[in-house]
Amino acid sequence: ELHSGERKRVAGISTATTRAASSGIKVKNTGRVVFVGFAVDRKDVSTQEIISLNVEDKPIQRFHYGDYAALPGKKYEYTVRRMIKAKSSYASSSKFVAYGLPIVVKVSTEDPSKGKHGIYFNRGAAGSKAYSELFGEYRKHHLVKKFGFSQWKSFINPRSIPDPEKSNEALAWLSRGLEEALLQFISQATGKEYQLLAAVYEFTHKESIQALASAVERGVGVKIVRHCKGSYHTHVNRNDIVKDKSGNVVKDWIPDDTTEAAKKAIDAVGFQSLKHARVWQHDTFIERKHSAGIMHNKFIILVRNGKPVQVWTGSTNLTDGGFYGQSNVGHIVRDDDVATDYLEYWERLARDLPGRKRSSKIENDNEHGPMDELNERQQSNLEGHITSPSINVIFSPRKTTDMLQWYADQMGYAKSSVHYTAAFGVAQPLAEILNQVQSKGTPKLEVGLRRSPRIARRCKGKEAGDNMLRYVLLDNKPSEHSSEKRHHSKDGYIDYYDFKDVRENRIAFGAILSTADDDDTNGESLTGLDTFVDYIHTKYMIVDALTEHPMVITGSANFSEASTDKNDENSLVIQGDTSVADIYLTEFMRLFDHFYSRDKYNELVANKASRKGPAWGEVVADESWLRPYFDSSSQLYRERLLLR
Repeated sequence: ELHSGERKRVAGISTATTRAASSGIKVKNTGRVVFVGFAVDRKDVSTQEIISLNVEDKPIQRFHYGDYAALPGKKYEYTVRRMIKAKSSYASSSKFVAYGLPIVVKVSTEDPSKGKHGIYFNRGAAGSKAYSELFGEYRKHHLVKKFGFSQWKSFINPRSIPDPEKSNEALAWLSRGLEEALLQFISQATGKEYQLLAAVYEFTHKESIQALASAVERGVGVKIVRHCKGSYHTHVNRNDIVKDKSGNVVKDWIPDDTTEAAKKAIDAVGFQSLKHARVWQHDTFIERKHSAGIMHNKFIILVRNGKPVQVWTGSTNLTDGGFYGQSNVGHIVRDDDVATDYLEYWERLARDLPGRKRSSKIENDNEHGPMDELNERQQSNLEGHITSPSINVIFSPRKTTDMLQWYADQMGYAKSSVHYTAAFGVAQPLAEILNQVQSKGTPKLEVGLRRSPRIARRCKGKEAGDNMLRYVLLDNKPSEHSSEKRHHSKDGYIDYYDFKDVRENRIAFGAILSTADDDDTNGESLTGLDTFVDYIHTKYMIVDALTEHPMVITGSANFSEASTDKNDENSLVIQGDTSVADIYLTEFMRLFDHFYSRDKYNELVANKASRKGPAWGEVVADESWLRPYFDSSSQLYRERLLLR
């Protein structure tokens, strides 16, 4: 029995449904039928309900498949059959029919409310046909300025839907359990024996803020370290510069937008009890002013009777955009040792220690920093290969960017696959790895791969050099103009335009379907809740996801220099946990496929004059769809071998 590892709505893509279907089907044409794809049915074991997963009875023309309507903690049986072109003798109105004996795959989905890890991804695909079909009547057009350019965009903002029931439905659809999981995590703190110790960057999501305020009312000890940065500006009164009695120019401290927005959200909370209101305003928040960069953490520690027992972390800012817009993950670790590590780090943040600069009055004083030195004292930089299974927690800032190089090294050590998300571009150490062609004759395919004995025997002795795939998911397509400027100003600079055609790299970036003209009434729309990052905000990398010893790196830290040696950040390095790897892999492929298909469709729209053959996404009524899966120069060939 295979386990998909998906938290909600996914029954397995490569870890369950896909691998079984791919390895079990022999693609051989007998000359009597035309093989046009697969038919997949899903049976809920508890209810015995059976549904077809083929849209409009069309064949699935690919060698991996994800079911994103499965529920957590359930048992399913998937029946996979070949589909062929229907002959006139078939009593069916469909052009295609299922044919031959089925393969049955049993799948058990994970329950994230149990076990050491609870992992929750939001929808992260607001710009989808499904969202537009459900809530398109509430679409509004706005003139938006971004990256210095103004353009018209359509948004379906769930907060702006006038019907409360519909608004809540849209919010729940977009959150996909992420918001609900955080609120449930907070609600575990039921009384005075509990503490909730948080460190937050953006802090405007009213449901999360209200949940924390309600915890204060329950008597929970709530302490929140929050980002607090700004700058000094000359005080001006009626166009005159104000000076003090000594003749010095008076300067006012002006908070940055993130700090100001959080303060307004905090002040908007009301309490029935004046006592609780005072606790909220004067004894809950700790301003983090002396970080070397930004206080970019997004974690909460659950403490019971003085003992840290759980931690919520991940990429999710406590904002509407974090829950209902861009892709994000919330990751609960129910482990005393990990929670204790976070508590030690939180206590340093709460003292507002300097990020990198040591006080001139203090020498070798653990109480007063700097943070980079104390963080490395708590957890030294990882080196080489690490113990499996294990969980290492990496806190920033650090004295050097050596950990960033270590992450790049892990990418370079990959035996079979890398899956990597990059919200803000690709740092140079990782770009250098992505720019390399995998050498032949390196790791063997059978080494450590979680394959059936039959597939393992078939792979024995074959080399992995020609089958490595590195999947990269970017928030947007990088600017060619910016790339040219950086290449001109920096010797040896490497970016997307250097590594995009490397045979091992399969790359997608966030996008919605383009329309042929300005009328996008029936097109796809985002929520409009994100001001900078629209699509991909996660920060994780999976190395050799389908082996016995996969590595998952996840947290608040982008794989960048600033997130390593300047910002306050946290990352989990999880080695050898196949369940965690399966969940992250499944969610990665869900979004990768979603955006990759849009990227290809938009290319066709942009090059309409040169387009030949069927439109993108149309069913091919012959066996030509199979060719790239058996062409050794194709990435789909590599993917078929990886996921079988």
